[in-house]
Amino acid sequence: MTIVAAGVVSAALMGVRLFVPQPVAMANNGDAQRLMCQIHADAARPPASSAQWYFVRFHYAILSHHTRCIDYPTTQYLQLRLTSWVHRHLLGLSGAIDTRELMVEYCVLVGVVIAVMAWLLRPVRLPLRIGLLAALFVVLADATFADYAGSPYSETTALYGLLVVAVAGVITVAHGQNRGRVIAFLVASVAAVFAVGAKNETVTLLVPLAALLGTRRVPIGRLRGRVGVRVLPALCVVALLATAGWSMAQESREDQEINTAQEVTMTLMPMVTDPGQLAVDFGLPRSFGQYSGTNWWSPNPIEDDPSFSHYRTRFSRSNLVRYFAEHPTMSARVFSGGADAYLTFRANYLGNYAADSGQPPQHQECRVCVVQGVAHAFKWSGFPGILVYWLACLAGAAWLIRTGSPNSRRRGFGLVTLTLLGSTVVQYATAVYGEGNEVTKHLAVAVFTAALAPVWIAAGALTPRSPSEPAAHPRLPRLGKLRQRTTTSQPDPQPTAL
Repeated sequence: MTIVAAGVVSAALMGVRLFVPQPVAMANNGDAQRLMCQIHADAARPPASSAQWYFVRFHYAILSHHTRCIDYPTTQYLQLRLTSWVHRHLLGLSGAIDTRELMVEYCVLVGVVIAVMAWLLRPVRLPLRIGLLAALFVVLADATFADYAGSPYSETTALYGLLVVAVAGVITVAHGQNRGRVIAFLVASVAAVFAVGAKNETVTLLVPLAALLGTRRVPIGRLRGRVGVRVLPALCVVALLATAGWSMAQESREDQEINTAQEVTMTLMPMVTDPGQLAVDFGLPRSFGQYSGTNWWSPNPIEDDPSFSHYRTRFSRSNLVRYFAEHPTMSARVFSGGADAYLTFRANYLGNYAADSGQPPQHQECRVCVVQGVAHAFKWSGFPGILVYWLACLAGAAWLIRTGSPNSRRRGFGLVTLTLLGSTVVQYATAVYGEGNEVTKHLAVAVFTAALAPVWIAAGALTPRSPSEPAAHPRLPRLGKLRQRTTTSQPDPQPTAL
C-alpha cells in the first residue's frame, strides 16, 4: 500500500506543479509544424506568428486541407497519434489534440516511476527512502524537464525513454532468473528504442543503451544455456540499430546542411581570429568567413551567398567529422567550450505560459528550479567542474558495481548510473559538435541523465548489502573464501586410540 501511495501522491503533486495556478509548458520555436503535421494538427494557424517563442499553445485545430508533411522521423509520433485518437474519438473533443492531455500522461508516468522506485528501495530505511524519492521527484519536476510534457518537441520521448530505462534497468540486473526480470528487460528495451528514435540527435544514445541491455543474460522459456540467454539481448541491439538506421536514413538533406552550416558559422568561426582561413580549411571560399556569428535565419545568411550552391556538398556531417579529425586542437576547444551552454541548463528564450494567462511574452516559470539552480551556482567552474562531476559519478558507479554482487540491486544501480553517465557524455558531444544553434536546448537529454545519476548512486549506496555481497575491502572476502576452501579440502582428523 505504501508503494501505491507513493505513486499516487507523486502523480498528484506533479499535476499540481504543472497545472496550478495555470498550466505551463514550452513555447514553440518553429518545430511544432513538422511534428504536429503528422497527426493532422494545424500548428501554423494564427496566432502562431505571435505565439511562437513567446507563448504556449495547448489546443491544436485539425488541418482544414491536405498538407504534405516535412519528413521528420520521431518515435514520439506514436504517443501523439494515440493521444490524438483518445482526444477525438474517446473524449469526443474538438480539434486534433490538446497538449494538456500529454501533461496528464507525464503525471501518470512520474507516478509509476516513483512507485517502482519505492519498490526497489524497500530495503532502505523509511526516512532515507522518502528522501531518495523526494530527490527523484525534484529532478522530474524541475522546469528544465517538466515543461517538455506539454510542448511540441521530440526531446520529450528521449527523456521519457531514458527515465523508464533507468528504473527497469535496475530490475533487469537485480532480479536473477524470475519472470519479473524478463518483463523489466522488455520494458527497458522498448523504452530504449523510443529514446534512440526520438530525433536524429538522440541516435547516439544507441551506444550506452546497447551496452547496458545487450550485455544482459535473459532466460525465457526454452532460451536458456550459454547461447539462449543472449537471444533477447541480441534482438534488443538489432532493434536499436534498426531504429537508429531508420532515423538517420529519414533525415532530410536540408536539415543536415542547416546543422553543419550553423556549426561552422556559429561555433567554429567565432573561435578563431581569421574566420576566412577556417572557411578554407573546411573546403569553402575565404569570403565565407564574413558569415561568422550568423545563423541560417539571419538577415544575410550563408545560404543566400551566390557561391553557396556550388559548395553545398561541403555542408555534410561527413565533412564536419573530417574537419574535427584533422584539427584535434579545435575539437578539444569545441568540446570544452560547450560548458557554458551545459551549465546554463535551460533555454531562456521560450515562454512557458499561454497567451491568455496574463503573463508577459516569453515569461518563464520557475516553480521548481532546484537542479538548474545548483548548475548555475557552479557555472564559474566551467568545463573543469563538469569533468570533475562526471568523474565523481563514474567513481560512484564503479564503486557500486565493484561492491555489489552480480544479481544485486546495488550493482543494478551502479550499471544504470554508468549508462546515464554514458548518455550524458554522448549527448553532450552530439550537441556541441552537431549544431551551433540552440545548443542549450539540445543539451536537455544530457543534463537530464546527469541530474538522475547522483540519485541512482545514492540509492545504490543506501541499499543494504546482502550477506553474499563483498565487503568494502575487496581482498578480505577472497582471503576468507580461500581459507574456507583450504579448510574444507582437508579430511576430518580421525580419533586416535589412547
